[in-house]
Amino acid sequence: MAKYILADLVRVRTLRKDRVERELLAAKERLAEAEKQVPICEKELEDYRNWVDSEINRLYMEILRKSVHKASIDDLTYAIRSLREKEPEYVKRVQDAKEDVKKAQKLLEEKKNERILAQRNLKKLDAHKEEWMAEQAKLEEFLSDKELEESFRPKGANEVKFQKTLI
Repeated sequence: MAKYILADLVRVRTLRKDRVERELLAAKERLAEAEKQVPICEKELEDYRNWVDSEINRLYMEILRKSVHKASIDDLTYAIRSLREKEPEYVKRVQDAKEDVKKAQKLLEEKKNERILAQRNLKKLDAHKEEWMAEQAKLEEFLSDKELEESFRPKGANEVKFQKTLI
């Protein structure tokens, strides 16, 4: 039987499908990693807030135990303000982690759609290949039947004259 006429295209589409499946797997892993980061970042934020609260309480207790000058109160206010200034960084990390999850989910959906398309394209070629192979089998059967018919055909008058001239 002859080589399938679209064999190269089948190979290319198979490679594309395999590549898309690898990318889909990578997207799933990326989503899983991004989803792991959200609770970690939220825990860091919660731990920071708890630490800041305990640190502020400690600083207040230090001030309450001794006689205080205005400079000490200003220092306390500055220390509390500087502790609170870092909180937005932790909040931003949580937001970034959640945004990464959204991006990873979107990428995963895109890769799923690409895989569906790649599988559909490959199935179309498989269906075409089956039809082509059936046609090739019919053609080969027809040609072998025709060859068989020609070998059993009685020699006509023209063929006999042609053979006599050759002798």
